[in-house]
Amino acid sequence: MNRTGIVSISFRDKTPEEIICAAIASGLDSVEWGGDVHVPHGNKETAKRVRDLTESAGLAMPEYGSYYIIGAPEKVSFSDVLLSADTLGCEAIRVWPGMNCPSDSITNEQYRAFVEDARRICDEGKEHKICLECHPNSLTDEYHTAIQLIKDIDRENLLMFWQPNQFKPLSYNFDSLHALLPFIYSAHVFSWERDAHYPLAKGKDAWSEYINILSSREINYMLEFMHDNKIESLPEAARTLKGWLKI
Repeated sequence: MNRTGIVSISFRDKTPEEIICAAIASGLDSVEWGGDVHVPHGNKETAKRVRDLTESAGLAMPEYGSYYIIGAPEKVSFSDVLLSADTLGCEAIRVWPGMNCPSDSITNEQYRAFVEDARRICDEGKEHKICLECHPNSLTDEYHTAIQLIKDIDRENLLMFWQPNQFKPLSYNFDSLHALLPFIYSAHVFSWERDAHYPLAKGKDAWSEYINILSSREINYMLEFMHDNKIESLPEAARTLKGWLKI
């Protein structure tokens, strides 16, 4: 079953209650709660309250959007991340494969330390899918590097999120999606070209092909960031996405 949802960090200035109401009104079925504002890492009381609110509304929480940075365990405790994810009842946990750390700038020593830390958190969180964020200026900023990284970490519960790289041509994003398909758990959905953000409908041609490629798997399609940063734009984005998915 494909899920359609919203990434809560799209509306950091809104409360969980407001996000839940907007998701329901938009016909979405799930929320990826972020670990920075709405469900902070290690805050069990907040995670329980948000879980109760979300479940009472009939929405799923398949993934927790943490800000654990692999290779920098001193910044965010992975034990705190696990506490929040477990309390929410999320199957998957997003982690960052470095941040402001382009794949072509890392040293061999840094890479080895990165792989070891990734193995550690995969083992510690073995009951979860540990999913690498797919993002520019990280070790997944180029799909060949991302595939090699997954192979080097070598853990069955390691997967990744996917999103188009707005700084690359369409041909690159198609190649990336085909290559990474076996590892993709969730897709973050938006329509950006470099630094320009557009209403989702503008990305119809590209996303129709992305969805065609992804159709062989059950995927969470999670809307991330409205073009105008307004929660009032969520219903139109949701209608667009569900139209593409024919649901």
